[in-house]
Amino acid sequence: MKTSVIRSLLATAFAGALTLSAAPITPTFSTFGPLAEATFGGSGIPNHAVAITTYSNVTLGLTAHQRYFNPPVGNNGAGDFYAVKGADTYSTPPQPSYARWNFAFYALNMSGSHMYLDLLYDFDPGAGTDQSAHGRLSVLLPTVSKAEYAWQDSWNLGMAFLSMPTSGPGFLLIPPSGSFNPNIPGEYTFALVLRDKNNAEVARTAIRVNVLPDSGATAILLALSVAGLAGLRRRH
Repeated sequence: MKTSVIRSLLATAFAGALTLSAAPITPTFSTFGPLAEATFGGSGIPNHAVAITTYSNVTLGLTAHQRYFNPPVGNNGAGDFYAVKGADTYSTPPQPSYARWNFAFYALNMSGSHMYLDLLYDFDPGAGTDQSAHGRLSVLLPTVSKAEYAWQDSWNLGMAFLSMPTSGPGFLLIPPSGSFNPNIPGEYTFALVLRDKNNAEVARTAIRVNVLPDSGATAILLALSVAGLAGLRRRH
């Protein structure tokens, strides 16, 4: 594809990324369960509880999981995840700006056409944060022929690059206002928004991560994990 065409596509995509409607993000998906082909850019990252949306040979997936040996992340089987507040102390060296949990995303475009994708992420622990107040990573999602070429990774809200405006070939990152504090309990929402060549939203998948205080949280998370797995067994 010629450079001028790519620039034109990106200019259109990034202009559209700035016109998100005013509304909170709520859990949204076609199915909730295993996404066997997802590695989320690592090894051993759980892929059994994923909010999955499919559209015209495009697959979108979002999940949340514990970071290393931090407390487990539970879920209710319906797009709500539950994590424990606090900084990650298991990394070497410790990462005081990182949460004990990560969010992970997966996007596979085998439609035969390039698409635009926005990853929305939340620094505000308040409930019902408007999606226009979220950070946005807008990318041109190329069509690929094999599942191993999916765009996927596992990130932490405390990672410094999520707070810095950045642009480059094929992407634009606009961070939310403020900063992330892993020690504050609250509600954090995430979405993958798929747009066509006309910048119209055609599909999305979204999750909510509810961060709990320390007191009694681990027992709650374990109970939710068991309940979530039981729900998955019933649906499959």
